[in-house]
Amino acid sequence: MYAQFTNSGIFADNLHPAWDDFKNASLGPTEQLAWCQACVDGLPGIGEIRPFFVGDHGKLQAVAPLVLRPGLAPRFELLGVRQLHEPMDFVYVGSQPLAALCDQLARQKIPINLQRVPRHSPLLAELRRAFKGRGLLHVSATTPYPFLDLDESWATPESHFNAGRRSDFRRARRHAEQAGALRFELLQPQLDTLDRLLAEAYETELQGWKGSRGSALAIDPVRSDFYRRYFRTCTQQGILRLAFMRLDDHAIAMQIGVHLNNRLWLLKIGYNEAYARMSPGTLLMLEVVRQAARDGTQSVEFLGSVEPWTELWTKAVRECVHIRAYPLGWPGATCFLLDAADWLARQIQHGWRHARG
Repeated sequence: MYAQFTNSGIFADNLHPAWDDFKNASLGPTEQLAWCQACVDGLPGIGEIRPFFVGDHGKLQAVAPLVLRPGLAPRFELLGVRQLHEPMDFVYVGSQPLAALCDQLARQKIPINLQRVPRHSPLLAELRRAFKGRGLLHVSATTPYPFLDLDESWATPESHFNAGRRSDFRRARRHAEQAGALRFELLQPQLDTLDRLLAEAYETELQGWKGSRGSALAIDPVRSDFYRRYFRTCTQQGILRLAFMRLDDHAIAMQIGVHLNNRLWLLKIGYNEAYARMSPGTLLMLEVVRQAARDGTQSVEFLGSVEPWTELWTKAVRECVHIRAYPLGWPGATCFLLDAADWLARQIQHGWRHARG
């Protein structure tokens, strides 16, 4: 069994070769070593890096990429989820390594706070087993994320919409073509062009609603640095995908994603609201879905959360859960009381708003 490590350098120094043991696992972006390493290097103040490992005969079989978050009652959390809000799971091959990993965690007697775990993950059942008689496990539904299963019919994505919607697509495209030379780019970037393309994508996002809300990457130096680190590694691995809709060579819509395990995971999208009349985000998505279906991609995973624009494409979601584990003892009891007080305060606040509203 692998020992527990506590220094951040273990991601870079020890695990690059070992993570290849998971190459046949169905990993999402947040379970990649590249994502974990970018969290360690690019997210300040995330807490003490405390991953747990299970292995056999030198072969890595399970990893819990955790941090120990300080406070009145310290607890384990998944690396980067608090800052980035994306779903994340443990990384493992097979049920026995996962069970051994959960047993390790239960023996620590430190509370656990896993904020956005896919509901279908075997992790939930194994944590329930591991904490039986050792503490309390509380599970609640949390933000799901949309996905679109693809087949060859999506090579003509317009066919999946009604006549009115198809007419909207044609009208938007006419507006674009009347405004200038329309072009779509679906790119697998190289390192020598990456910085220029990312700068263009960030600027395009800034011109949309994320810019007006102050959440665009171009004005968020911490998340911008994280994603640049992650995208650079993805480029080296050949899995980064960039898409642009251009009008007279000027980008007015963009997408950034990764192609991993035959799925396209969309991480960032945006468009310039000055061109909203021609629905650039929708037109670009049509081309991205069209090409993904032609390439035999299994699905588009929208990540983030359900938004009005995602519901145009799919109503299907991948459910997620928030798992809290309170081990027997003072640390677990303290965390439980703090969480209960926080829940009660939120209920009272909600009741006041409802009564006044």
